[in-house]
Formats: sequence, C-alpha cells, structure tokens
Amino acid sequence: MTIITLIIIIIISLIIQSTILPYFSFLGYLPNITLVVVVSIALLKGRYYGGFFGLCIGLIQDILFSTVIGINGFIYFILGFIIGYIQNTINNENLFIPAIFTFVSTIFFNLLYYFFMYFLSRRIDFSIALKHIFSIEILYNCILSVLIYKLLSKIFVVPSLRFGKR
Repeated sequence: MTIITLIIIIIISLIIQSTILPYFSFLGYLPNITLVVVVSIALLKGRYYGGFFGLCIGLIQDILFSTVIGINGFIYFILGFIIGYIQNTINNENLFIPAIFTFVSTIFFNLLYYFFMYFLSRRIDFSIALKHIFSIEILYNCILSVLIYKLLSKIFVVPSLRFGKR
C-alpha cells in the first residue's frame, strides 16, 4: 500500500511541478514542490523511504526535464536519506520542523546543483546562482512545506486500536 501511495505522490507532484506551478511564478521564481515532497516523506517515513523516494523522483525529473541525467536524483537521494536519518531525533509534531528542513534543503540543493553544473562545463554565472539560491524560492518552499507535510501526515497516519484504560 505504501509503495502505491508513493508512486501516486510522485506522479501528482511531477504533474503539479510541470503544469500548475509555472502559473504561480513571482519574479521568475517557482517553488520546488518535488524537494518539499522529498523532505516531507523523509520526515514522515525515515531514511530508507526518503532516500529511495528522493532517488526515484529525482531520476524521473532528470529524464523528463533535464539535460544531465542523475544530478537531481543524486541530490534528492542525499537529502532524503540525511533528513530521514535525523528524523528519529526530532519532534515531528512541530510544524516549524518541515519549514526549517525545507529551508536548509533548498539552499543545499541549489548549492550542489550549481556545483555539479559548474564541473560539467555548464556556463554558470555565480552572481545569478547566488541570487537564485537565496531567493523567493526559499519562502515559497517553506510555506508549501507546512501544507504538504500536513497533507502527507494525514495520508501516512497508521490507524491504531486501543483497548482498556487510558
């Protein structure tokens, strides 16, 4: 059941990222919903699901939208695994946690992405790269992270039966 749910989440997030979100650009910046979903899955399900989900969604995103295959998959895998590893030591009930992890992940993702693109002989202007790293995208992602985390936490809740005294 969880794998089917994750596949549906991958498809929905890629469709939203490529079709709906371009209409919500502000000053040319778009939120990165796939990054937010990877962070949320890693916080909710742990390092193995976070890493696997990050790798899958990143590779699909690379195949569909990128000229270089593997960079997004690698970065999303690293983020999903590390955040999933840290997930056991934090309180997942606090809604600031996904926003904080999304803030750090957005910076980390953009730094690594531009780093790899620079070494793959892509023309990168570092002033534009720094502007993009510390941009409105961080604010977009942090706001979306709270909403997506709440939605996914309701999807992945495990029902339990309690008998007896409380």
